[in-house]
Amino acid sequence: MDTITQALLGGAVGYVVAEKHSRRKAMLWGAGIAVLPDLDVFIPYDNDLDAMTFHRSWTHSWLVHTIAAPIIALLLHRFDNTSRFSTWWLLIWLTLVTHAGLDALTVYGTQLFWPFMPPPVSGGSVFIIDPTYSAALLAGFIAVLFWPNRARSDKIMRFGFAFSCLYLIWGFSAQQWVTQQTKQALAEQNIEHIHMQVSATAFNTLLWRIIVVADDFYYEGFRSLLDDGEKMTFRRYDRGGDLIEATQSLPAFKRIDWFTNGLFKLERQGKQIIATDLRMGMEPAYFFRFNLADDNGHELRPAIPNRVRVESNREQGVRWVWQRIWNPAVQFDFRPALHQ
Repeated sequence: MDTITQALLGGAVGYVVAEKHSRRKAMLWGAGIAVLPDLDVFIPYDNDLDAMTFHRSWTHSWLVHTIAAPIIALLLHRFDNTSRFSTWWLLIWLTLVTHAGLDALTVYGTQLFWPFMPPPVSGGSVFIIDPTYSAALLAGFIAVLFWPNRARSDKIMRFGFAFSCLYLIWGFSAQQWVTQQTKQALAEQNIEHIHMQVSATAFNTLLWRIIVVADDFYYEGFRSLLDDGEKMTFRRYDRGGDLIEATQSLPAFKRIDWFTNGLFKLERQGKQIIATDLRMGMEPAYFFRFNLADDNGHELRPAIPNRVRVESNREQGVRWVWQRIWNPAVQFDFRPALHQ
C-alpha cells in the first residue's frame, strides 16, 4: 500500500492503543513509525531485479517486527515516559505488523516470514492505492489532528478505522467470490493451469483481473461484480515455454520465478530475453520487465537484470477500468512503445 495510507493506518492504530491523555501524540508517533518499513526503498542494490525482490523483505518481516518492537519501545519510553512501556511496545508492534499485513493484501509480494523463504505473500484483495480505504482513515486523522479534544473527532477516528477494516474484509470476500467463479469457468472451458491470481484493479474492489498461467501459455480475464450473468472469457497469450526451458538455470530466472510464484512470461526482444511480471499491469502494458539474458546467436548469456521500460498510458488504463466495471463489452486496446 502507498506510504501515505500506511502512515494513516499507523496513526489510527496508535490512537486506538494509546492512553486517553495522549491520543493525538500517539497517533503522530504511530504515523511516523508506520513509514519505517518502507525506508528500504533507499537501500542500494546491484540491479533492478534485486531492488524489486528485496523490497518488502526483512523490513516487512513479522519476526523482525516482533524482535524490534520492545527495543524501539525501550528507547522511546526513555525519551517519553508519559506512557507505560507496555503501551509503547504494543503501539510499535501493532503499527509495524499491520503495515506488513496491509502490504501483503496487495499483489506486489511481501515477505512476512523472512528469513524463511516461502514465496512472498501476494494477496491481491486490495489495490496498492485505494481511495475508499484511505479516505476513511484520512478523515479520522484530520479530525484528531486539529480537534483532539472533541468527542466528534473520537467518533470520526473510530468509525473511519472500523470502516477501513470492514472494507478489507469486503475486498477479501469479493476476491474469494470471483475466485470461485473463475475456477468454475476454467473447468467448464477445459483450461488447465498451474498458477492463478485474482487481484483488484486500479483504485477499486468492483473489477477484478484474473491471470492464469500454464506451462506454455497464460490467460487474462476480467470480472466485475456487476456483470449480470455474463460468461467469463479469457484471452490466451504465449508464455515463452522454449525460453523458459533455456533460461531456467539462471539465478535471475529462479529469483523472478520465486518472487512471482510462477506468474511471469518470457519473450524475445531483439537480442534480449525479457522476463515480465504478469501480476502488475494488464495486457500488453506491464510495470516490471527485466532483461534476463542476451542471445548472441550461439548461446544465451546471463544479463544484468535491469528493467526494460515501456510507455505507460495510465490515464487510458484507469478510464478503461472505470468503463469495464459497468460494461463487460468494453475492450482495452493499447500498444505500448518500448524504451530502449
